[in-house]
Amino acid sequence: MSRRTTTVTVGTLITASLLLACTACGSSGQSGAHATPTAAAKSAVPHRGASATATPGPAGKLAALDGDLRPADQYQQVLTALAPRCKEDLAGLAAVVDTTLKSLKKKGITDEDEFGVLQKLEASVPSGKPKTDCASEAAAYVARRAK
Repeated sequence: MSRRTTTVTVGTLITASLLLACTACGSSGQSGAHATPTAAAKSAVPHRGASATATPGPAGKLAALDGDLRPADQYQQVLTALAPRCKEDLAGLAAVVDTTLKSLKKKGITDEDEFGVLQKLEASVPSGKPKTDCASEAAAYVARRAK
């Protein structure tokens, strides 16, 4: 593993841990991925030599659905940036992304993949409070693309 990759990976872990810890602190007694930043941080980095499918959790699921074209930590970075702005948790966001891609394909739009949809969703969801219903944002994206 190169030094740059190690630095990026460590930075991603720190950022993911801080964001998830802040989300957990601000939650009202919720459990799950937001309450266990350590579990989410562990899933952000694939094992050396392992495919993206070896990374558990939503990022690994999206990477696997895309055919392991990218490391799961790339999906994790975008999910981590998006999660504080959405009502959905990480697993819910992964489901939104997958459903959105399937909806696009049903409408004959085949130039997207899971990662592209995730990036577009992250770019379209505003930061700040209140949290956004990201499923609605994704549905609006499908409607715009279908025109």
